[in-house]
Amino acid sequence: MRSGVSKGRPITERKTRFDGSVQEFACQILDLGPGHAVLRYDFDRDWTVNGILLPRGGMTAGHYWIDRPYNVYHWLDPDGGTLGFYFNVGHTDTIEPDLLAWRDLIVDVIVRPDGGMDVLDEEELPPDLAPEHRSTIARALEQIMTNPKRLAREIEQETRRLI
Repeated sequence: MRSGVSKGRPITERKTRFDGSVQEFACQILDLGPGHAVLRYDFDRDWTVNGILLPRGGMTAGHYWIDRPYNVYHWLDPDGGTLGFYFNVGHTDTIEPDLLAWRDLIVDVIVRPDGGMDVLDEEELPPDLAPEHRSTIARALEQIMTNPKRLAREIEQETRRLI
């Protein structure tokens, strides 16, 4: 944790979609350091993502790295049980005490607790996608899909240490 930044402090997560639109989420810091951050987002209503219910009272522990081509949301139910891991392919650009900003590259991967995986939104990639974006997406999918159980364990352990 960076000196002067306390756990539980408010922070804004800013997601810039591929089309340039921006979404902002009010989160709390679980961990913040050079090149890596973990943020908490509490579900204030039920959400359903690809058939997975994220119930009100549950939370996400969002893990972000400057040097990885993805971030991951570790979804937890109100009792702390893991609902899944949602990998967003993209770039984390800013990790500061008040702001975490990242750019979304459309493709997402869900890793379920049973090890099942779903790759989402590949059909939304534009045919004229820049080669550097194609390369980032390919690198992210390779890293995630080569050993998803190892990645899920790493994320699970980090989340449990922080909540």
